[in-house]
Amino acid sequence: MTTTRTGKHATKEQRAASKYLGSLDDSLAPWVRSTGPIDAYEMHLPVNVRSPLEWFSFTIASRQLSRAAATAIYNRLVAQLGGSITAERVIATDEQTMRGVGLSYPKARAIRGLAEHADDGLLELDKLAAMSDAEIHTELVALPGIGPSSAQMFMMRYLHRPDIFPAGDLGVRAAVTALDGLDKRITPKAVEHRSELWRPYRSYATSYLWGYIWELRHPAAG
Repeated sequence: MTTTRTGKHATKEQRAASKYLGSLDDSLAPWVRSTGPIDAYEMHLPVNVRSPLEWFSFTIASRQLSRAAATAIYNRLVAQLGGSITAERVIATDEQTMRGVGLSYPKARAIRGLAEHADDGLLELDKLAAMSDAEIHTELVALPGIGPSSAQMFMMRYLHRPDIFPAGDLGVRAAVTALDGLDKRITPKAVEHRSELWRPYRSYATSYLWGYIWELRHPAAG
């Protein structure tokens, strides 16, 4: 995943994160300094999402599919529901109709279950904004179709929380393994411990790591 550099247009938070991470005695610091401030919250989505329910609907639709296939299915779902995915519209639509756009039975059931919870107010932004990262994570993973990775990506990309770290992400682990010159890929537990140094800007560290491993693997494009 490429990194969106913000340069002279960087926000106060982006500059602070870049300055802090670049000042550490750490293998990531030189990459941070050479890259400069970045947008850690860039969604990199091929579709427009306007609510938490739409975010998670696309996430669920995307599982084990190519981006092109997931985009096509999601857009058909949006069209079927009248232009937007809302809790009321999903609940009013039977699963067979939702499966008709290309969703598997488990995915249609997960989106429907999520809509039922959203209808109860569990995905309201005002409520989420007042909660801590740990509280949000606990709430989200208790919902149907949402695992730890989906919850972390939502908190980072949609809620713009600056200190989220997806320790299980393969790209993050590959980047740390390369930067630290390890013989084998670092484990989720070890990289979680490793990330403590990057608090309170672990979302930014994550984006720098993704940018590093992407450019390491695509030197010509970089």
